[in-house]
Amino acid sequence: MGPCNKRKLRHPLTVRWFSLLAALILTSCSSWNRSPGDAEFTNAFPLDPSPEEPLAHLDPQFPIAPAALHQAPRPAFDFSGLNPVRPTLPASVHHLNSRGVSLTFLTFDDRNYGLAVADKAAGPATEWQSAQEAAKAHQALAAINASFFTPEGKPLGLVIENGSRIGTWNASSSLTSGVLSVGKSPRLLRRKHWRSFSPTKHLVQAGPFLLENGSPVAGLDNKEQRPRSFILWNGFHHWALGYTQSATLAELSAALAANSLSILSITTALNLDGGRSCDLWVSPSINGGPISTRRIGNNPVRNYILLVKH
Repeated sequence: MGPCNKRKLRHPLTVRWFSLLAALILTSCSSWNRSPGDAEFTNAFPLDPSPEEPLAHLDPQFPIAPAALHQAPRPAFDFSGLNPVRPTLPASVHHLNSRGVSLTFLTFDDRNYGLAVADKAAGPATEWQSAQEAAKAHQALAAINASFFTPEGKPLGLVIENGSRIGTWNASSSLTSGVLSVGKSPRLLRRKHWRSFSPTKHLVQAGPFLLENGSPVAGLDNKEQRPRSFILWNGFHHWALGYTQSATLAELSAALAANSLSILSITTALNLDGGRSCDLWVSPSINGGPISTRRIGNNPVRNYILLVKH
């Protein structure tokens, strides 16, 4: 038997091996190309129903256990504890005595009320001669004297009113060591933490700080008792405009640190002014109003902080 006959005898076996291999390959490929309704596809890649979107049509050749269709969806994660909703603070007037210091507060919440600055471009002796007149001229619910000014009637530090800058930045005086800055929301900052490029609609420099992180500030004057105006913040949304008829800076700081106004939980307090310039007025539309702390012979001031309704 010649060589050709030997190759012919091996040929049928070779064909069978190639045929078997081709059948396996084609069968595997066809399962990828079939529609989702075909049995071969659903068998190779079962489509389990999700709790939100169960399969509308089940494959009769491969039915899913009924229990799988009635599984309760897994509960969603509760994020509420990560960002608790803080209760709003009503706008209201409070009178109390703390460590022998008589205090008047106007509390408010910056989610319902805003702060603005009203400055007299021509100097203290012009325009509104009291907090009440300033508030009424700007349709505000309350007003308080804002910050110190020079003997010539110019602001001692920087003032921003509706985005317009007045005066110059003061980086040296203790009376300008704090900043009330109003952008998207109001904040009390140390002078060194405010940036000139920050989007700021209203601003006043004032000082000194009376409380920081809920504690009295060291080194405050403890000799001169006089009327004082100030502003308080709890670090979130709760605020108060404040007035005392007579106290030294150190006495006022200690009185505020006693946390007598428990509804506010004061963390930061900034002195605004002292003496005959102090003037707080609150509208009768505020709970506890109207009030006016202005005395006969009060000095006119350069600017005011206004409380306005959002």
